[in-house]
Amino acid sequence: MTRIIKSCFLVFISLLISIPAFAAEPFELHLIDVGQGQSVLIEADNHYMLIDGGGRISSSYVVAYLKQQGVNHLDYAAVSHYDEDHMSGLIGALSVFACDGILVPPYPGDGDLYKSFAAAAVSNGGIVFHPECDWTFQLGNAVVEVVGPMSSQYENDNDESLVFRITYGNTAYLITGDAEQQSEMDMINSGKPMTADVYVAGHHGSRSSSTDPFLDSVSPVYGLISCGTGNTYGHPAMETLQRFRQRGIKMFRTDLQGTVIVFSDGDTIWFSTEACDDWTAGSAAESEKTSRLTPGMDETSVSETVEDIYICNTNTKKFHLPTCRSVGEIKPENRMDSDLSRDELIAEGYKPCKNCNP
Repeated sequence: MTRIIKSCFLVFISLLISIPAFAAEPFELHLIDVGQGQSVLIEADNHYMLIDGGGRISSSYVVAYLKQQGVNHLDYAAVSHYDEDHMSGLIGALSVFACDGILVPPYPGDGDLYKSFAAAAVSNGGIVFHPECDWTFQLGNAVVEVVGPMSSQYENDNDESLVFRITYGNTAYLITGDAEQQSEMDMINSGKPMTADVYVAGHHGSRSSSTDPFLDSVSPVYGLISCGTGNTYGHPAMETLQRFRQRGIKMFRTDLQGTVIVFSDGDTIWFSTEACDDWTAGSAAESEKTSRLTPGMDETSVSETVEDIYICNTNTKKFHLPTCRSVGEIKPENRMDSDLSRDELIAEGYKPCKNCNP
C-alpha cells in the first residue's frame, strides 16, 4: 500500500550538521545552520514557532532537525519575506508539520517559488495571517510582538521583512529577517521598545543592515549571524563586524560555528557554544568548519533519517521534485505527496517530469 506523508525536500548530505544534545530549557532559540540563508526555531514551554526555513538545499535538513528536537506540531510558522534563502525550506516544513498559524509579510508574492509556498500553506490548513505592527501573541509563556515593517510601500522588499521581538521573562530577542536601513530607521522612530539581549543580525550581517543607530537602539549583548561559508556576498560584512566589536557585542556566526542554540530560564541566557573570536569578513571566511555530522554517525546513517519526497499529479500521472515549477500548478485535489522511491512510483504507473528530471 502506498504510504503517503506530507512533503519535504530531497536531502542534501552536505548540509547535514551535528545536533548537540543539551538539557531542554523552558526557552530556546535555535539559529539553524542552513548555509547562506536563515532559519530560526523558537521553543517556549514546549510550544514551537519556525521563522523562515533556509533555502532549497536545506529543506530536508530543517525538517530532520525539527524532528530531532521533538517537534511534531508548529504553533506558528512565519516567512519573513519571499526570498528563496528564507522561504524555500519553509515549504518543506509546512508540508510535514501541522501548523496553527502561518504568518506572511505585507506585500504580494509572485513567481513559481511563491506558488509552491502558497500551495504548501493551503495544503497545511493553517490559518494565514498578514500581521501588522503591534500584533502580539503568546507562544507558551513567551510574548511575540510584530514590530516591523512599519510600511508596506518600501521600494526594497527586504525592508518589508516581518520583524519579531520576543520576550520571555526578563529576556528579549529580536529577529529582523533581511530588514535594511530604511526599515530599521522607521522602527527606531516609531518609539516602540526595541531593546533585546539577543539580536539575530539583519540580512546575514550585510553592511546595509545593523546600522549604528539601530544597534544603539537595540543595545544587544549578543549578536547572531546566519550566513554560509565562503558565500559570494561577503556576509558578514566588515562594517557590521566592526559595529559589533566597537559595542562589545558577543558574536556568534553559523558559517564558522554551525547551529547556535540560545537557552534561557527567563532570567539567565547561555549558549550551546562559546562566542566566536574570528572577526574575519565573509569574503575571506574560507576556513573549514567542524564536521556537521553527529559523532558516531556516518553520512549514510544520517541520510537514512531524512525522507526523500516526490510530488505526484494523480491526474497526469507524473511525479516531480518538490522544487519543480510545475508543482505550483497542480490542483490541490490532484496533488499527492509520496515517499516511495523513483522506481516504485514508476512501477505504480507514474512517469518522471521532463522538466525537473526526478
